Amino acid sequence: MSRAPAMKCPHCLAHAWARTSRELSPLLREIYYQCTDVECGHTWVSRLEATRTLSPSGKENPAVSACLPASQWVPSMGAPVSDTRRGTHEDQPSLFD
Repeated sequence: MSRAPAMKCPHCLAHAWARTSRELSPLLREIYYQCTDVECGHTWVSRLEATRTLSPSGKENPAVSACLPASQWVPSMGAPVSDTRRGTHEDQPSLFD
């Protein structure tokens, strides 16, 4: 298995190893984790999901594109991108004038 995202045990907060994973679909993978603290010994399954497109693929798969919307969020700001170019308030100055 290629390198899985690092996780901590939800119980004892020790580092956890990704033991194996399996693909459920082109957009979804289950990852099996095991706590490295032998006294804890917790094992669990996490899911890794592709949720939206940030930059379109040069080799687009139509089956995937139908399920994976383009991003509506600006990652650095965490707010929706507005489609309007001008403010809706009369007293609001425009940056585009």
